[in-house]
Amino acid sequence: MAMPMPAQAPTLQPDLPATLATLAGMPRPPLRVVVLGSGSGGNAVVVESGRHRLLIDAGFSSRELGQRLALVGVEPGSLAGLVLTHEHIDHIRGVARFARRHRLPLFATAGTLRQLQVDAETAAAATVLRSGSPCEIAGFQLEPFAVPHDAREPIGMVIQDGAGRRLGLVADCGTHSHLAWARLRDLDLMVLETNHDLDMLRNGPYPWPLKQRVAGRHGHLSNREAADHLPELLCDRLRWLVLYHLSRTNNLPALAAATLGEALARAGCGARLEVSSQHQPTPWLEVT
Repeated sequence: MAMPMPAQAPTLQPDLPATLATLAGMPRPPLRVVVLGSGSGGNAVVVESGRHRLLIDAGFSSRELGQRLALVGVEPGSLAGLVLTHEHIDHIRGVARFARRHRLPLFATAGTLRQLQVDAETAAAATVLRSGSPCEIAGFQLEPFAVPHDAREPIGMVIQDGAGRRLGLVADCGTHSHLAWARLRDLDLMVLETNHDLDMLRNGPYPWPLKQRVAGRHGHLSNREAADHLPELLCDRLRWLVLYHLSRTNNLPALAAATLGEALARAGCGARLEVSSQHQPTPWLEVT
């Protein structure tokens, strides 16, 4: 596709309705997150705060995305934008048709956008994200940052709503990154890759070159490496840790939960743990 002209990132502005509600003493709506599904077969997350909703990645077919959104009570037309982490098929499978059908604006790095096959109208309306350059998207402040993964220009992100509540997401990350970890601070909710157990990967059915790729510095984050570096990210305000992008072949939900749960317990952190699934959405996870 033709490279879209970079749109100027909107100036960061406070969420006026949330601010007025706070001043009036009204209860503010929670920050809510649901993982529609996660794994090598597809990844997608919905972030909601009041009337604002974003979709992060669209790794399922357009039809499957619609079905999973219906399961969690979200109308596709209520989404204000689609933010992409990178161009691998398990993150973009439904992008072209879903974005066109629902006239959903795309937000992604230039490297990611160059790899997409979307119609001219969708491409022209896309906004280029730059690592380290925060921008405003549909009532949220989004800060993208580079992550080590074997894609063109992959990113993780921190998303902050108008009430100052913060979600951090790292979907695919080959190794602990000082840059990424520096951004993932003071979070209320964290979505973190725990792709594989190293012993299961080493002894599993993958051919050796694929094992090297998965375990390499630009592959995927293991349970153990995530757990070893988790204490750097923990804080009193953290309420949820979501384990993301688990391998069906080289990991087990119970194993990932035990490894990361032990790290939380050792640190004395009271955050709740949720393991995402390839086959069904998580419950809505709320931060008030």
